[in-house]
Amino acid sequence: MDRRAPTERITLADVAARAGVSVMTVSRVVNERPGVGQRTRERVRQAIESLGYRPNIVARGLRAASSRTIGLIVPDVTNPYFPEIVRGAEDVAIEHGYTLLLANGIEDVARETESLRTFEDHLVDGVILCSPRLENQELYPLLERLRAAVLVNRRSDPRYAGSVRIDHELGARMLLRHLHEVGCRRPAFLAGPSHSHAGQERRLGLEREVPELGLELPPSRVLPCPPTVEGGAKAAREMLARDPEVDALLCFNDLVAAGALQALQELGIAVPREIAVTGYDDIVFARMFTPGLTTIRAPTYELGQQAGRMLIDRMHGRGYGVNIVLQPELVVRGSTAGFSPRAARRRASAARS
Repeated sequence: MDRRAPTERITLADVAARAGVSVMTVSRVVNERPGVGQRTRERVRQAIESLGYRPNIVARGLRAASSRTIGLIVPDVTNPYFPEIVRGAEDVAIEHGYTLLLANGIEDVARETESLRTFEDHLVDGVILCSPRLENQELYPLLERLRAAVLVNRRSDPRYAGSVRIDHELGARMLLRHLHEVGCRRPAFLAGPSHSHAGQERRLGLEREVPELGLELPPSRVLPCPPTVEGGAKAAREMLARDPEVDALLCFNDLVAAGALQALQELGIAVPREIAVTGYDDIVFARMFTPGLTTIRAPTYELGQQAGRMLIDRMHGRGYGVNIVLQPELVVRGSTAGFSPRAARRRASAARS
């Protein structure tokens, strides 16, 4: 595929030059009109594929047009973590005279890909992509076709997109240190989706922290799961069946932690006395759980604001090397306060017998 600047779109003329035919012939093939031989039609299609040409359904031929719109993609609109990010980005967009268009990726890389292509077709001026699940080799070719892009909670090559993220490695280390301080010695990680880059950074943080604390985190105590209440409940049951001596569950996010709390209650295991539970994100419901959830607070509104401002800068050719990292905050609540190592050992012994 030809490499172009983010604002440079492949045109019918480019396809015609590659295929060695007229622009009119390419137009007939693109619009599925008669009057083109099969061999020529096939040659044009091969040129379209090799160049990555996509017809613009909003303003054909208006390559430099501005739609005054910004696209934003989240992996799951039902996750309470994302609305404040959306709000922060939208406030910045409105301030600068843009309309925000929202797409839901539903934790599906195919849906995420199609959303990016749809935004490209509709000539959005820039795209903010939250927690993208696509791997770099698939993501970057899509991003370079856009006028400007910013990733939230994901590192990026600045040639393709800016990056605004939380220091997830530090957040995970803070949680593990806290669990060690209250007496937990056999932690497990309910790791969320295996393709989540934020989850991978949190796992890296845990792996780097365990030797400093004299702990271990073997692969048997790391379990990927959907980032949902149902996913957390299932993963918690599986983890405790696999290893009854686990005395702490570090959960990918607060929804996974809510599911873990639900499963532990159904199993008759007291939280935090017999096992401690932590979440991540500090969604609005975290303090309402029973017990209240110890978690990492992420400044989500600020994430959205910073992403919006960075995108505006990149749309105007500024700040191509910018990488913003916001700091996490440990919030301690009842799901870890009151942990008893003795009670945890008694519970594990009873489970083994």
